[in-house]
This record gives sequence, C-alpha cells and structure tokens, in this order.
Amino acid sequence: MCLSRNNMSENNEEKRRHKRKNVKIVALLKMGVYLSGRGYAKDISLSGMCLVSPNMFKFIKPAQVQEYIGTPLKVMFPSHSLTVNASVVRIDTKKGEGALSVLNTSDDAVWQKICLE
Repeated sequence: MCLSRNNMSENNEEKRRHKRKNVKIVALLKMGVYLSGRGYAKDISLSGMCLVSPNMFKFIKPAQVQEYIGTPLKVMFPSHSLTVNASVVRIDTKKGEGALSVLNTSDDAVWQKICLE
C-alpha cells in the first residue's frame, strides 16, 4: 500500500493517473456517523492520497477491511481551509494507513496548488 516508485519492481509501471507528491499535512477525518479521528496525508495527487491515521485504521479487524472499501471519507485540512471528499480504496491495518480516491474538494484550485507545487 502507498508504495513509492523505488519499492516497485522495474517491470511494474506506475498505475496512478497523476504523479504523487510526498507531504505531511495534518488532517481531521470523518467516516460515517461514528468514526472520526486525526492523521496526516503522507502523499497526495490530484486523484488520490495515502492517509496515515492509526487511531482510525488500526482498530479495523483484518476480516472487516473489505466492508470499508468504497466507504466515503471526509478529510479536512485545517491549515489549507480545505475539505476533500474521498472513498476508501485500500486499508493497511498494520501500518494504520488508508489509500483514498478523491471524489471532490471544497476548493479545486487550492487542491491543485497543493498537489502541483
């Protein structure tokens, strides 16, 4: 999950549409009615991100991971006054990370600026 290009074998090509950028941006998270927490974006692109949030992802039992795939997740970046609506693509319970697909943002211009700077 959230592998850097250096960790991939030479025969595997990057599958993402957009180039990833390594970051560490504090985030507030909300998934459904009952789950919320804090974490940070580890890498981002225009269409996705890797989110580290041990208090949210580590409590999920490995047998339950499949139930969370496709679940909407709201990610708020207070430092940028930005909210990103995403869906869960993968969860690594051991690392406390989730891979997300970005659905939309509260300010596309700000999101593009963060991703492309």
